[in-house]
Amino acid sequence: MSQFKAIGFDLDGTIVNSLPDLTLAVGNTFQEFNLPRPSEDNVLTWIGNGADILLARALEWAGATPDQTTLQQMKARFNVHYGENICNKSVLYPQVKETLISLKEQGFLLAIVTNKPTQHVVPVLKAFGIDHLFAETLGGQSLPAIKPHPAPLYYLCGKFGILPKELLFVGDSKNDILAARAAGCAVVGLTYGYNYNIPIAESNPDWVFSDFANILTIV
Repeated sequence: MSQFKAIGFDLDGTIVNSLPDLTLAVGNTFQEFNLPRPSEDNVLTWIGNGADILLARALEWAGATPDQTTLQQMKARFNVHYGENICNKSVLYPQVKETLISLKEQGFLLAIVTNKPTQHVVPVLKAFGIDHLFAETLGGQSLPAIKPHPAPLYYLCGKFGILPKELLFVGDSKNDILAARAAGCAVVGLTYGYNYNIPIAESNPDWVFSDFANILTIV
């Protein structure tokens, strides 16, 4: 019997490679406001703390300091552009769907915990035909606090009626590791995602995997 009863997953950089579409959304938004289009290498280092922080980092890169009205307009346009290109170029990482199906069949409760805008979470999962595998999906506006705060993981424990030690979390960035550590959950760090170009091993997760399917070896 596994010590774990539920497994939580980050989304961008863990389950879905969304970098191309996020880059397209930022670029299209910036083009409307006469700002330069960033490259994927740029956007890679801005992902992980939600859309507002992503845009703030992008604006800093562009050397732009819009007033509050313009900033709100930019945020709204970014949401439109990303909503239109939510899975235009995005792909699931290798072995993700097969592994999730196997975990679900073994009886684990699965959940998404992402800082991505809540409105975009389920559409992404539906686009890849995996939305039915998850018992809960939490996005950036689902709760008062987001990762690295442990609140989303505490919420899962309460909803599922489990202890923190019975929840395994899987992510690709230091925010995922910090949230899991603060909540008292074991955590897997994946090497292929978005972690500000810093090796995930430096955040000291319990396991470091480069293959999503390796999760099956520890549960």
